[in-house]
Amino acid sequence: MKEFFFDKSFSQAEIENFMLSGNEYENCLFDGCILSSLSFEKSIFIDCIFSQCDINNVSLKSTALKGVTFNTCKLNGIHFEFCPSFMLEMNFVTCQMHYTSFFGMNLENIHFKDCDLKESDFTGITSINAVFDGCDFLDCSFDQSNLQGADFTRAINYHISPLKNQIKKAKFSNSGLIGLVSDFGIEIIP
Repeated sequence: MKEFFFDKSFSQAEIENFMLSGNEYENCLFDGCILSSLSFEKSIFIDCIFSQCDINNVSLKSTALKGVTFNTCKLNGIHFEFCPSFMLEMNFVTCQMHYTSFFGMNLENIHFKDCDLKESDFTGITSINAVFDGCDFLDCSFDQSNLQGADFTRAINYHISPLKNQIKKAKFSNSGLIGLVSDFGIEIIP
């Protein structure tokens, strides 16, 4: 049976033996919860905050995320592309997000701050005016992506081919230029 939770705080003790999937959560806080390998399927999260949660390998099939902030969370192996794009709005602060997939998603105006995104998939995304502040993109995939106006000025370890991605008006630091020209066999000497 679908339940509705408004303005509720969840801790690990309250989450034990709790069925997250199929429910609606609005203005809720999940603090210090271990949610790994659980199903969030067919749930709706509106204006919720996940703080210091372990959310590795959860299933987000048909899960709506509107105004959701993930703060200091582990989000490894999550396939965000299974979330419906309607009303999708997320922000990530100081999160570990290894092997996470955003394949084909519209991430316009999304904000990532100080996130470790190693080996994540950004293939086919649209992230116009997105901000990737202080993020590590080691071994991430960017292919056929629209990154126009995106801000990578404080990001590191990205490899983005201007031949395979749209980068008009995107912002990059001088030190990050190597990540844009490495496909051309150019040697940059400081």
